Amino acid sequence: MSKTFGGLHTRPDHSGVGRSQRELRDRASFDQAPAAGASCLLILALPLLGLAIIAALTTTGVIA
Repeated sequence: MSKTFGGLHTRPDHSGVGRSQRELRDRASFDQAPAAGASCLLILALPLLGLAIIAALTTTGVIA
């Protein structure tokens, strides 16, 4: 929750029923937001995969 000039901003409830068009639009914008953490996982996974490949090639003797 973040503070706004009008009070506290909270996410609309999960029932899908809004009290106003603005609340329904806010709910729709939350539903369209990309999943958090997927890009972070890729950022961490790709360098680790590269290190694993280099380690495998070094232990097999392909890379001296």
